Amino acid sequence: MKNYVVLYRVESIMAPADPPFGFQCWADDADHAEEQCVDAYPGCDVVWVWQGEEGVGMQPALDDYWGAVEECGK
Repeated sequence: MKNYVVLYRVESIMAPADPPFGFQCWADDADHAEEQCVDAYPGCDVVWVWQGEEGVGMQPALDDYWGAVEECGK
């Protein structure tokens, strides 16, 4: 099992510019992590799955997500 942070949105309670929420879990792979997040927060929209070291928190996942969003905007 590996440590994952899944970034997700709940459109019914978030403004468009709000940063995503984070869900941290142990999973076999990214699909398994996404599945755990959706099970925990039914109806959420998963926007990013990041695999990294345990204990680093959500910030590296957000940095990776925002970097990818910036690249898509170029």
